[in-house]
Amino acid sequence: MTTWKSFLLRIGDKSPEYGTSSDFKDHIETCSGVLRRELEHYSNDILAFLIQCAEQLPHKIPLYGTLVGLMNLDNEDFGRKLVESTQINFQDALYSGNCNRIRILMRFLTVMMCSKVLQPSSLAVTFETLLSSAATTIDEEKGNPSWQARADFYIACILSCLPWGGAELVEQVPEELERVMVGIEAYLSIRKHNSEAGLSFFEDDDDSEKANNDKVHKASYYLYAHMKRLLSMLKFCVT
Repeated sequence: MTTWKSFLLRIGDKSPEYGTSSDFKDHIETCSGVLRRELEHYSNDILAFLIQCAEQLPHKIPLYGTLVGLMNLDNEDFGRKLVESTQINFQDALYSGNCNRIRILMRFLTVMMCSKVLQPSSLAVTFETLLSSAATTIDEEKGNPSWQARADFYIACILSCLPWGGAELVEQVPEELERVMVGIEAYLSIRKHNSEAGLSFFEDDDDSEKANNDKVHKASYYLYAHMKRLLSMLKFCVT
C-alpha cells in the first residue's frame, strides 16, 4: 500500500504512520501534509480513495471531513472536486437503492458543510429534494403509497444528519432549515399507519387474528411516535 493511502486509512488509529501521537488534530495535520505533497501526481486517486474511506469507515467521517476542510483552505479546487464526486456517488446510491450508502454519504456531505467545503444552502436543497420525493411517494394520485418505507427512510436520513450539522444550518440558513422541519412535520401528519403483514409478530396458535392486528398497529404507531419525538428533540437542539 502506498504511503498516502496508509495515512488516510489509519487516521485516528494508533499506527506507525503517526508515531506515538494519539491526538486527532496531529493526525489531521500530518495527513494533510502528506496528501498535499502527493496531489500533483495522484489527485484523482486521492479523491476516489478518500470517498471510499468515508464510505467504508463511517466512524471516521468527522476526521475525513475536517481533513478535507483543512486542505480546502489551500486548494479550493480539490474541495470542489471532492464535493462533486461525492454528489455523483450519492446520486448513484439513490438510483441503485443502496440505503446504507445513501445514509453514509449524506452524513459525509453534512460534515463537509460543517468544514466549510459545501455551502449550507446546497445541503438544504438536498434535504428538500429528498423531502419532496418522500411526499410524492406517499401521494395517492401522483406516487406509490406501497413504497412508504422508502419515503420513511428518506425522512430518517434527513433527521439523522441534523445532530452532525443542525447547529451550523440553523445559524447560517435558518429559513431553509425551518422549511425542512415544517415539511417533515407535514409528512408525518399525512403518512399512513396501516399494518403490514411483513411487520406482524410471531404468535401462538391460539392467539386471535384481531389481537395480532392490534399489536401490529401499536408497533406502527410506536414508530410514528418515535419519529415525532425525535423531530421535537432535534428542533429543540438547533434552536
